[in-house]
Amino acid sequence: MSRVTGVGPLLELPTAERPPWVESRAGGLFFLNALLVAPIAMAVYPVVLRALLRITVGFERPSAVLDPVPEVAAYVAPVLGWLSVPATILVVLNLRVIDRRWARTLLWTFLAAHLGVVAYTVARVAA
Repeated sequence: MSRVTGVGPLLELPTAERPPWVESRAGGLFFLNALLVAPIAMAVYPVVLRALLRITVGFERPSAVLDPVPEVAAYVAPVLGWLSVPATILVVLNLRVIDRRWARTLLWTFLAAHLGVVAYTVARVAA
């Protein structure tokens, strides 16, 4: 850690020679991947919330708030599955470009989310 700035090795400050990472090509590609995984998170969130409430609290009775949302998410998930195919390809291509460890870790998480939704969609179509 530097005594002057207090900046550790995880935080790299931009300089005139090196622009902020977000403004670089790799940062832009990472941001695009984050945007493409957001609909999956929005569709899966209500299903996970309902399951957690039912498991932890024993919430078994019908709920006007929690029950319709997973049905909508289940309706939207197949559409997201087909849209996740190009997003999966983009994540795989961007894993070659992006070199930061934390960004690569999140990209692997995005890839798992995309592959999960694609697998769900294929299983639903096959059934």
